[in-house]
Amino acid sequence: MVRRESKRKRPKKEEKQLKEKSLIESEVFDKATLLILSDFIKRGVLRTVDYPIAKGKEANVFRASTAGGYAAVKIYRIETGNFIRMQDYIRGDVRFSQLRRDKRSIVNAWVSKEFKNLRICKEAGVNAPAPIGFKNNVLVMEFLGEEGIPDSTLQAVGSDEPERHCDSLLEAIRKLWKAGFVHADISEYNVLLHKNEPYLIDAGQGVLKNHPKAEEFLERDIGNVLKYFEKYGVKRENVLEGVRG
Repeated sequence: MVRRESKRKRPKKEEKQLKEKSLIESEVFDKATLLILSDFIKRGVLRTVDYPIAKGKEANVFRASTAGGYAAVKIYRIETGNFIRMQDYIRGDVRFSQLRRDKRSIVNAWVSKEFKNLRICKEAGVNAPAPIGFKNNVLVMEFLGEEGIPDSTLQAVGSDEPERHCDSLLEAIRKLWKAGFVHADISEYNVLLHKNEPYLIDAGQGVLKNHPKAEEFLERDIGNVLKYFEKYGVKRENVLEGVRG
C-alpha cells in the first residue's frame, strides 16, 4: 500500500514568494522573450539566467551567468510598461524620429536607446554598466557586484564619503554634458555604489543635448544630486555654470 503524504499548508511567506515568482514569469517571460534569451545563450553571450535582482516601473533585472562570470539582463515588460512616460523621453530624440507608436515598437526603441546611452556614458569616461548586447525588449549589460552579489543603490546604503560621492556625480554630469548628453534621471535610486564608487544606471531616459528638454533635464539631475547630499551637510555653489563650462 502506498501511503500518501498529508498536504502541507505552505507558510504565508512561502506562498507570497511563489505568487511573486509566478507574477514575474507571467509579466516577463512571454514566448518572444524566451526565444531572445535562448538566442543569447546559443551565441555564448549568456549561459543561464539565474534570478531577479531588481524590479522597476517598466522592467525586471536578472543576474545571469556567463563564461567569464556574470551579466545583468534587463527585460522590459511589454504589457505593463509606462508607455506614456517612455514617449515623453523618446519624442524629440532625433535618433528615433521614425518610431511607430505601438507598444512593442516603443519598448524595442527604448531598449535600443538605453544601449546607445550606456555606450555614450562609457565613451565619456563616466561610471556606468558596460553595454553588452540587446534585442527587442532585452538588454544585456555588465553586472555590478561582488562575488555574484549585486551592488546596492545609494538610496539603500547611503554614503560614507558624501563630499567625494557628490563631486563624482557632478563631474559625471559635466562629462556627459560635454559629450552632448544628459542622463535625465539621476537620483539616489539610480546610482549604484560599486567598490564605493557611484555608478549611473537606468540610462534609458537619457537624451542628446539637442533634445528640446535637455536643459530642463540637466537642471533636474543637478538638483537631485545636491538635494540628496544636503542631508550630509554638503553644499556646492554655481554648479550649473560649472557643468555647462
